[in-house]
Amino acid sequence: MADTAPRSPLDYVPAAGLRWLCVAQPQRIFSDSSLRGLIERVLDRDRLVAFTQLTALDLTALEAAAIAGYDLGTLYVASLAAPDAGAVRARFQDRLTTGAIVKHPAPLLYRLSGTRAGEPRTLLSVNDRLFAFASGDATLGRVAEAYAERRLKSPTALAGASLASLPSAASDALGVAYFPGPFTGPWASALHGVLRDASAASVAIRAGAPGTLTLTITLAGEWPEEVAAPAIEAAWTELATSSTGLLFGLDQAKNMRIVAHLHHLTWSTDLPTESLVAGLRAATVANVPEMFGEHGEPSTGHPVDGPHHDP
Repeated sequence: MADTAPRSPLDYVPAAGLRWLCVAQPQRIFSDSSLRGLIERVLDRDRLVAFTQLTALDLTALEAAAIAGYDLGTLYVASLAAPDAGAVRARFQDRLTTGAIVKHPAPLLYRLSGTRAGEPRTLLSVNDRLFAFASGDATLGRVAEAYAERRLKSPTALAGASLASLPSAASDALGVAYFPGPFTGPWASALHGVLRDASAASVAIRAGAPGTLTLTITLAGEWPEEVAAPAIEAAWTELATSSTGLLFGLDQAKNMRIVAHLHHLTWSTDLPTESLVAGLRAATVANVPEMFGEHGEPSTGHPVDGPHHDP
């Protein structure tokens, strides 16, 4: 069998059928005392502890994590700094209600599958250090296994035709959400029609000046700057003055910047952290067990109702 070193979570996320993708570096975020304090105002320590007890995964210690949405289901991938001696596999197997089939195709590789509450669940463990959890369809788990064994040549998410057209995210980004195009239906009219001509979009968050977070939206495509810039400004004004915008403090954004390159359109602004966190806290009604389904199981619900695209 080919090398099964854990690698990056993104090396296990297929491009085919992808609807949306979110990536983050939890360990880096939680190691910053100010950022950790902000996050714990939305996701307090008791909820983090509850998640660890249910899954044996400490969210604050994950080196990197990715969540990807497909029509088939949802794929969660996380990497640890060191192997966990099989604790995650044991917790996963204990929570399955039926099935509990364990495959061990290589010394470093395990695939566990079964059902919980009638829904298929699959866990891939690579060296007990990288874990891919598939909810909704076992196919996503088998695809991750094929990537682990280097048997699958299909491009991974960021190498797919759509997302590959985006520039690389800033190295200091705390989290990035990706949306492959084309954008059709209601999404085609978003941003005053600018999104209709985009082949992909990303939204990145970075730590800005003290008390702020920098939000950057990047679109891949071609637009005349004199058309795209006013359209995005108008769309932002509408959002910032809406009830949602006021809840998250978007009306207090500063230093808006719009830059049009040959094939990319980048818009960024600085948001007040306090208002943003207060809005998130007010809007968050689910605790960790609820967000991850009954009894702490990850649910198949998408974190965002992202735009559909052709596979």
